[in-house]
Amino acid sequence: MDNYVKDLKRVTHFSEDTALVNSMFKSDQLQLDVLNLNSQQYISPEIEPLSDIIYFVLRGEGVFEVGDEVLILTRNTTVLVEPGVSSGIINESDEQLSVLKILAPPGIH
Repeated sequence: MDNYVKDLKRVTHFSEDTALVNSMFKSDQLQLDVLNLNSQQYISPEIEPLSDIIYFVLRGEGVFEVGDEVLILTRNTTVLVEPGVSSGIINESDEQLSVLKILAPPGIH
């Protein structure tokens, strides 16, 4: 069962150069990543053609571009992005931002 237990502290890493995607789990049914962005870092908008995406803010505050909407999400808030809708994240704050990203089914990247 150890392969199915992960500590967020051990997979949560930040980079001074770029936003990081830390993979936690991937199965035939879903994918779970932790996204870590330092101040002024971003993840460019992309479209997942087949996956629902749930973003859940673990720490900090981020600007989420979901389709034509711009949303400010803070700790313990979440947003659902349906298949075919673009989404991206910008950390405009001075604090680090950590976001749990759940894709179901897993992304095709």
